[in-house]
Amino acid sequence: MQCDRWATIYDFEELQNQIKQIVKSNYTKGFYKLSIDKHSLFQGDIIKLDKKFAYLNKDGQFQAEYFSGFWIILGNSCDFDRDIKDLPFTNITPMQKLNGDVPEKIINGLKNFQNYKHMYIPSFDSNDEYFIDFTKIMTISKEYLKSDIYNFKIAELTFDSWILLHSCLVRYFARDDGRND
Repeated sequence: MQCDRWATIYDFEELQNQIKQIVKSNYTKGFYKLSIDKHSLFQGDIIKLDKKFAYLNKDGQFQAEYFSGFWIILGNSCDFDRDIKDLPFTNITPMQKLNGDVPEKIINGLKNFQNYKHMYIPSFDSNDEYFIDFTKIMTISKEYLKSDIYNFKIAELTFDSWILLHSCLVRYFARDDGRND
C-alpha cells in the first residue's frame, strides 16, 4: 500500500531560519537567566532529580536508566497553574552529558541544532555540556515537582533560549512523518 507523505504543519524554512539566527547570536552566553524564580516552574527549567529514566523495554518490562540527574521540563508553563485534578502530570526529559569521546562532527551538529531528535544544552554550573533526546520523555507528577521547587529548580532559560527549545520541540513533533523514507 502506498501512502502519501504528510507535510509539516509549520513553515519549515521560517523555523530553520529562526534557529540559525539564535545560533549566530552567540546563544550560549545568555542561555540562562542570572536570577531564577524559585517559586514557579516553567517550560525549559532545569531541575535536579536524582531519578532514573523509566521505560518499557523490548520485552515490555519496566527498565530504568540513570543519566546525569539533571532534567528539563518540557510541559507547558501554563499547565503548572492549572488545577492538579484536571492536569496532574507534566513531561520532563533527562539531560545527557556530552562525553569527550563524542566525535567533533556530532558535537558541531548538536551545537548548530542540525539534529531533529536531539538538542544541545550548554553548561549551566560547570564545564559539562549536555544534550536532550526528544525520544526520551517521562511523565512526572506536578504535585511532586511543586512540593520542593526551591531545591529542584537550578536554572531557568532566557526568552531566546526558550524560543530555541520551543523551536526544536516543534520541529521534532511537527516534522513531516517520513512515511516514505
